[in-house]
Amino acid sequence: MLIRIVALLTLLFSLPVHGADLVRIVRMKISAGDLATGLAAVEDYRKASGIDAEYLEAVGWLARGAEMLHREDLADRLVAELHRAVPRETPELLIPFGAAIEVEGRLIAARDGRGAAVRFFESQLARAESPALRSRIGKNINLLSLEGREAPPLAAEDSIGGASSLESLRGRPVLLFFFAEWCGDCKAQARSLAQVWERYRPRDLAMVAVTRLYGGSKEKPMTPAEERAQVEKVWQESYPGLSGVPIVISTAAMIRYGASATPTFALIDRKGNVRWYSPTRLSEEELSRRIEELLREK
Repeated sequence: MLIRIVALLTLLFSLPVHGADLVRIVRMKISAGDLATGLAAVEDYRKASGIDAEYLEAVGWLARGAEMLHREDLADRLVAELHRAVPRETPELLIPFGAAIEVEGRLIAARDGRGAAVRFFESQLARAESPALRSRIGKNINLLSLEGREAPPLAAEDSIGGASSLESLRGRPVLLFFFAEWCGDCKAQARSLAQVWERYRPRDLAMVAVTRLYGGSKEKPMTPAEERAQVEKVWQESYPGLSGVPIVISTAAMIRYGASATPTFALIDRKGNVRWYSPTRLSEEELSRRIEELLREK
């Protein structure tokens, strides 16, 4: 029986990679630290299907994996390939274009220091157009420079549950939760976030949720009014323990706080400075630890 299972798995992984399978396989191999197999899958795909958006997105993931695994030579080569194939920002190739910028900036940080990397990212931000790309570049700038600085304003364009400015919350620690109404990881965070809110709200923690309007999907575009209503509906249904938390709708804030990955968190101290920035889903334990550290300060 075991021999048959092994044979079946071998057959499955030897079949040609098609369509969206490529990115999935590459991401899986990067998670296992297996760049060689990821590179082989990408090479096979290119020979069979040519260079398309799926191929370039997979190359972008490989570049990120190579940088994280300290294969700077490989990361450089993959970034150069992306720059040749995607020399400018286009809606169809926004993901690989952003990956090339992200990895190049991180390589600069490793070689030349944080200041050089921030300058590189800022130069790219000045040219970027789409909110998604600007948010992605902003995330990388923030990872290098946001902590310890005064929290940028939220610049609300609209709100649900009453607008909250950071100025009005000065003197209290504030947890910012950046989300998208369609984001599965954000909804998966809801339970632990509600438990954290219940625990620390009596200890004067303030919380503000922040999102932007994305315009719906290609299949189902939404007007701003329709999407706002959808955000409110999703918040009520998927975040029941957070019903008292105000929601700020602000494209500018999502870009400035680099909320390209949702959820994104920022923790602000009583003086209005960012003390912690994390563009990823978090455990209840980690959230609690960070808040406890801040609450102990007077």
